[in-house]
Amino acid sequence: MPDPQTILVVDDEPILLDNLRDTLCLQGFNVLKASNGLEALDLLQEQTPDLILTDIMMPGMNGYQFYQRVRQNPEWLWIPFIFLTAKDAPEDVRFGKELGADDYLMKPILPEDLIAAVIGRLERYRQLEARPQAADLPYKVDLSSRELEVLQLMARGLNNSAIAEELFIGTATVKTHVSNILSKMYVGNRVAAVTFAIKYRLVELDHVGMEETSDDED
Repeated sequence: MPDPQTILVVDDEPILLDNLRDTLCLQGFNVLKASNGLEALDLLQEQTPDLILTDIMMPGMNGYQFYQRVRQNPEWLWIPFIFLTAKDAPEDVRFGKELGADDYLMKPILPEDLIAAVIGRLERYRQLEARPQAADLPYKVDLSSRELEVLQLMARGLNNSAIAEELFIGTATVKTHVSNILSKMYVGNRVAAVTFAIKYRLVELDHVGMEETSDDED
């Protein structure tokens, strides 16, 4: 049997932290616990989890700061990241999405909703990792999972605004991802990037539609 996947849960409320652990353990996950971002960073030095679930309002280092520290390490860029918080203002949700987090769940959350979000994100990343690639790729194209999602939507012909809406992130964040994609592929425009991605099977061919793809982005 495959080893259980590991979830790092970060929250400064001991009772909630234990409840989250118990819910995830009942589903067969291995759970690491931390009461704040600094403690979580120490755990990450010892073991890399398959997903991170973190509160936002915490002493010492809040969830947003913790997320930014995690994303600064290239070895942790791929880890799916879910914010769990009582903050429900639209601007807070928007900020979390613009940072690049994969999901944003509101407390209190039902156990079934938590499990659905965790399993959904793990499955999405599994699909991205399992994507077919041609053996004759001319050079390494080290795209993050989020960049691959943006590339797939570019291949469908979506512009930056549509990609932002699809992924629940800001347009400026999409522009940054597109710029990174072009740089990593050593191409000069979106059409070239999509053409390269199709040729070397970096995107799913049954979802390609370049009719809207252009360099004239908003």
